[in-house]
Amino acid sequence: MRIIPSEISNSTRSQAERSVFAALKAIPDDESVALHTVHLPRHHKKRVGEIDFVVFMPGLLLFIEVKGGGVRQRDGKWYYGPPDREDGPKESPFAQASGNMHEFERALGEQIGNLRDHGVPSGYLVITTDVDIQRTTEFQPDQYLGATAYAGGRGLAQGIERATRFWLRRNKWARTPISASLRKKMVNTVRPNFDRVPNLQSRLSHLDVTFERLTNEQLDRLDELESNPRLIWTGGAGTGKTFLAAEAARRRSAHGSVLFTCASATLATHMARILDDDAITVLPFDRLDEVRGRFFDHLIVDEAQDLMTLESLDTLEALVPSGLAEGRWIFMLDQNNQLLNPDTYDPDAWQYLQSLGLVYGPMRRNCRNTVQIVNQVRLYTGADLGVASAGEGGPVRFTDVRDAQDEAAALDAYVNELVQGGVSARKITLLSATGDWDSSSARLSQRASKIERFTEVVGTDYTKRRPNWSSIADFKGHENHVVCLIDLEPGHLEDGLDALYVAWTRARAQLWVACRPGTRQTLKDLGMAALKREGHLK
Repeated sequence: MRIIPSEISNSTRSQAERSVFAALKAIPDDESVALHTVHLPRHHKKRVGEIDFVVFMPGLLLFIEVKGGGVRQRDGKWYYGPPDREDGPKESPFAQASGNMHEFERALGEQIGNLRDHGVPSGYLVITTDVDIQRTTEFQPDQYLGATAYAGGRGLAQGIERATRFWLRRNKWARTPISASLRKKMVNTVRPNFDRVPNLQSRLSHLDVTFERLTNEQLDRLDELESNPRLIWTGGAGTGKTFLAAEAARRRSAHGSVLFTCASATLATHMARILDDDAITVLPFDRLDEVRGRFFDHLIVDEAQDLMTLESLDTLEALVPSGLAEGRWIFMLDQNNQLLNPDTYDPDAWQYLQSLGLVYGPMRRNCRNTVQIVNQVRLYTGADLGVASAGEGGPVRFTDVRDAQDEAAALDAYVNELVQGGVSARKITLLSATGDWDSSSARLSQRASKIERFTEVVGTDYTKRRPNWSSIADFKGHENHVVCLIDLEPGHLEDGLDALYVAWTRARAQLWVACRPGTRQTLKDLGMAALKREGHLK
């Protein structure tokens, strides 16, 4: 006989139920289906009820109540289990079986219509696997199977046959056999086959709550160091540096003018919208000529690793009263840049800056990326993103593609999958390794006309449910729930790992990577090199 679930749960402690489960499974019956542990959310006598087994047969809907160990009746009350651990007083197993049967019939009837109208007969069978109960007026012999007749399970089939004949005599209105389609409908109503997992949008919502909590926890650290006029915060991508930089700018604007700067023009545009305060000036580094000759009481520099040269520090020093040595400033720095893009990083400038301020970090709590993304970045680049604290997400997905056309088709399939999973297309960013829209595979996408250019919407009230496209450089300092890295050729990985690092760490929950021919092998080589640098391989 087929039984659902096909294997008994480890949580089932009753050896009696385990015995009946095995005995039902051993009955050579291809038509009947048994359900184990059926819950009744409503019961006229109890808050909830539970039926040990419900058996859907062509001739009868049979309810089985199982009792193991000792069974005693005293003064009309029933007690179950060994003498030193008796459970009771309770109602008789026959009253339990009868009550559960009627509640089940009512509940199922609400879903598919009155069972009697369908001609479905029902009855119950009480089994005591370890003892024989003395006959009473409460039950008929065919409604009961004691230890002797049960015989360790060997007598179960015969007991079911007897019970079926007994109950059919009591249900003369029955129309049997019950059709296979009706039996299937009843089974699916009670215990349908499904594989429901939280869709991606649900997971994103849970992750958002975690991200918000984690970044708010970072504020406690800012409180601790607020009294120091010169701070250097270090931490990998996703550790909340930009979040803290913005909060620091807000706080320090209460005590004078603030200049917030960074290398990225798009990040500066985004921050200007967030830091909408007359006391705060937000400019990208390449536009600081616009404020030449002015002094600011406070300086905030985000993504400072991109400006870590003596020449850049000279430019910044001219904007702070008393210079960097005596002024009030905060630099936010990703130390991984020393490893990933050493050509743009001057160790002398870093050493000089350290001598002027209090270095805090590296910040160890990654509050942006999921465990899967943090692990992939560390595997291929060796970069330290801290400890992933946002929780689990979906696995990083690598998809092999032949060319741009094939990549566009694969991209469409993935985006469609996301949208069907409830994810707004606005939460999807397409990052191009070439940064050239005209040659990007995104132009070949079925959604091409609805893809927004990130540089055109950043800093605006962007509310359309459309994916956005960006170069990796323009998206530095930003993030989105889902990132798709496209247009990636092996050659893009030969000049350094910084682009790969930036691209992958922009994804908060899901990362999808399209791999042109040869890219997989190059990524594998990068992973091996990272392991060697860390001493895991020789």
